[in-house]
Amino acid sequence: MSTSEGSGPCAHGYYSVAAVTLYHFVQLDTSECSSAKTAVETAGAGGQIFGISADTSAAGGHVAVFDAPGRVCYLTVDGNAGAISVGSYLKADSSGHGVATTSAGDECGAIALEASTAAGDIISVMTRFTESPA
Repeated sequence: MSTSEGSGPCAHGYYSVAAVTLYHFVQLDTSECSSAKTAVETAGAGGQIFGISADTSAAGGHVAVFDAPGRVCYLTVDGNAGAISVGSYLKADSSGHGVATTSAGDECGAIALEASTAAGDIISVMTRFTESPA
């Protein structure tokens, strides 16, 4: 699957406050958002996830983001932090990687469509921006 494939509309472009890496969770940087631009940055642990980066951008550049729920795309994960199974709810770690969560109320950005037990794996996920129901 290429970054332009999947369900729903293609990724949308946003201003990147800091460098953003391909297939990482991103969050809004509300201190940089204005009526003229919407700014994103790599999501941190516990951050409110806005989407998944569809490309790489330097600070001050533009980055495409999968920001619609139900979109199938890729995400860099850390299955070493806790095994990821098909159907696992994923939240961001401090690097914007997806990690499995089983805690009710955690900010969830995707559901795993593939399993992982290694750090740095890139797996297929379905975007879902809500709290974990676990």
